[in-house]
Amino acid sequence: MLEIGYASSVTGASGTLSMTQVKSMSFAQQQADLLRVQGTASRFDAHFHSTYSIVAIKRGAAEIRSARWSETARAGDVFFFNPYEIHSACCSREDAEYDTLYPSRAFLISCLAIDHRDDGPVSIQTGILRQSRATRELIDALNTPTVEDKIIEVSLQQILAACVFSTDCADESTGALARRACMLIRKNCTRAMRTEDLARELGVHKSHLARAFGKAVGMAPQTYIRQVRVAKARELITEGFPLSEIALMLDFSDQAHLTREFKKVFGVPPGALSRALGKHRRIDRRLPHQAL
Repeated sequence: MLEIGYASSVTGASGTLSMTQVKSMSFAQQQADLLRVQGTASRFDAHFHSTYSIVAIKRGAAEIRSARWSETARAGDVFFFNPYEIHSACCSREDAEYDTLYPSRAFLISCLAIDHRDDGPVSIQTGILRQSRATRELIDALNTPTVEDKIIEVSLQQILAACVFSTDCADESTGALARRACMLIRKNCTRAMRTEDLARELGVHKSHLARAFGKAVGMAPQTYIRQVRVAKARELITEGFPLSEIALMLDFSDQAHLTREFKKVFGVPPGALSRALGKHRRIDRRLPHQAL
């Protein structure tokens, strides 16, 4: 697992200090559809991921906010976010140390051991699980340096067994117009869209869309559009695409533009993730030969 240190926070285009402040972050591909991130941070600005997020606090505490739930998570707790669920975090005192697992939908369904063959939504209704035997076992597994993937998977299954799930649309709490806009943005994640173009496709005025979207979603349409493309960039990085190609595929002006937007969301540049996963793939390719 490659660890990267970042002592400073991110400064936005306006020159004001962004909330995202990451001290260190490391990455590992536990399995093909399970990304693991270990980090130490004090603040995360409002953002989202295109996958599920399962976060275990190992040290410290953080005030977590989302449209679905808001509570203080402490060491030993595990909390959850659904794909595209906007959330933020802030530590009032010392930095928090945490582990985040990003399972794909297929991985989550396999952990639940349920028959859900269609593409309908499966959303986690549970916000946070307080410290318990199940959360301690997951954290212990994540703290073990040479832990087998199967042990993490079994611990994750126990955690998910304690959660409540729903097959209703996760976006039902948002307004109808904002919900349509979100789906259109996600469908067109490979191109940069202006707010006026989005409004035109939806058949509404730009200002009306901006007001309705901001009220329902909690961020401006342009911010959401950029973050959807950044979330897609993370997916493509885990699939092994080079950053220069990803920038072109997702309609960023260049690789530097992708790097700036990625860092605003995740607190680290995309090259850190790309290098870590590239190293992981090289080790995996050598292992069969080492065993001979």
